[in-house]
Amino acid sequence: MARGSKREKAGRGGGAKSGPGPWTREKEEIFFAELAMVCSVAAALRKAALVRESNRVYERRRRDPEFRARWEEAVAESYAMLELEMLERARYGDDRPPPQTAAEARQREIPTKLAMQLLRQHDRTRIRPASFQRPLRGHKLRDELEKRLAEINRRLGGAG
Repeated sequence: MARGSKREKAGRGGGAKSGPGPWTREKEEIFFAELAMVCSVAAALRKAALVRESNRVYERRRRDPEFRARWEEAVAESYAMLELEMLERARYGDDRPPPQTAAEARQREIPTKLAMQLLRQHDRTRIRPASFQRPLRGHKLRDELEKRLAEINRRLGGAG
């Protein structure tokens, strides 16, 4: 019984120097600031001293809409900053003034090859507007047209 209580305390970060601790507002702010800076969940968890939360953070993202929205915003910000960094590298090369912020300094630490891989991967995972999706063909096209025509018919007073 005593062993279980020790384990329970350890799971809450009770004594481990770099333990996860609870998700306090302060740690959450640190997590999202770091995620927005480098788009690395592992780095964000480390910075917020929440390393042991790595499995639970994805569960929280799935179940908590507000947390998920902040996550998506941080990731979008990070990729936007990375795109700007890569454009600046392409335009000016190494002939640039020193970074003005911690975020700029962190972005410059990312090797160009890795940055390009990340941006390519991110581009593949973005949701495309309907106009960029593959055109429907065959049965799928017919089914979609029938569904839309039935909806129009229903709106005009028909049976649908």
